[in-house]
Amino acid sequence: MNRKQKYGQIRKEAIACFWALLAVIVFWTISGIGVSRLNITIFHTPLWAITGCIGTWIFSVVLVIWLVKHVFMDFSLDDDETLEMEAADER
Repeated sequence: MNRKQKYGQIRKEAIACFWALLAVIVFWTISGIGVSRLNITIFHTPLWAITGCIGTWIFSVVLVIWLVKHVFMDFSLDDDETLEMEAADER
């Protein structure tokens, strides 16, 4: 990967993280505030507390797993030319 491709990948990951953050905020708003109008309880706990806390956490974990599998890429931030020169010097 050359430097331009690396910065492109970094930009892609940053943009994906931004959209993931917005998705978590929207999910939290809907599952917490939106569900608060319902008068449903589970083990004497309001549904909005469960969906707003546990549901948001589960949604975030699923979203991060998706990001890792489909967006993030493992690569070295070092310059390829520098690594090649260091390897040649060691020989």
